[in-house]
Amino acid sequence: MAQEIQRQLQEAEVKQRELEARGVEVEKSLRNEKGEEGVPEQDLMAQWFSLVNEKNALVRFESELMAQAWELELEDRHSHLEQEIRTRLAVDESKKSDEDKKVEALLLEEMLEVVEQRDAIVAWLEEERLKERSEDQDIESMMLQKGLLTAIH
Repeated sequence: MAQEIQRQLQEAEVKQRELEARGVEVEKSLRNEKGEEGVPEQDLMAQWFSLVNEKNALVRFESELMAQAWELELEDRHSHLEQEIRTRLAVDESKKSDEDKKVEALLLEEMLEVVEQRDAIVAWLEEERLKERSEDQDIESMMLQKGLLTAIH
């Protein structure tokens, strides 16, 4: 899974560079630096907004991949901690030293921290989704103002 995430991140990086290059070309055309004759400004603006939307979607995808990678690391750490705790709990209490008991307590604390971090990822992803909706609405408003999109009533 981690290798798949890494591969997808690399593909997203390549696609992002391609989008940025296309965006530069469209911006140059909009400023008449490229001299692309015959392409109406309206069409260029539509292309530019389309590229912005594609790039936003790509950035969001990358963020989700990073969150998945972080979750995988936390799941792995959780699994190791769980195994270590089970091993330690299998030992009779009367045979445990004070140091053993301290280590158990620290392991439990660390496990709680891992759970809190996983919860933080979920909260962050939800926050990002809300922010993305707002950004999408802002872009849609700009497109409506420029006449690149018609309102659906």
